[in-house]
Amino acid sequence: MSPGSHAKTLLTQPLMVVVGEQVGACGAYRDGCEIIGRAASRKKELVVVEGCSHYDLYDQPEPVGQALARLIPFYQENL
Repeated sequence: MSPGSHAKTLLTQPLMVVVGEQVGACGAYRDGCEIIGRAASRKKELVVVEGCSHYDLYDQPEPVGQALARLIPFYQENL
């Protein structure tokens, strides 16, 4: 079953998906694109952090900072 198989039913609230620009072997980039495309949310956004991989988003200060710069305002507005 794909990660986005229930997105139309379950993902109805505002949604932001963050992925690294560099496509890796684990499929996080592909899965993020699939989920955002299938989500039923009216307010949804895909954030692609340039120059990093999925793993850089765990603990590398620059990519994490770029992701947080988008996530914080999004959740302040939508929570």
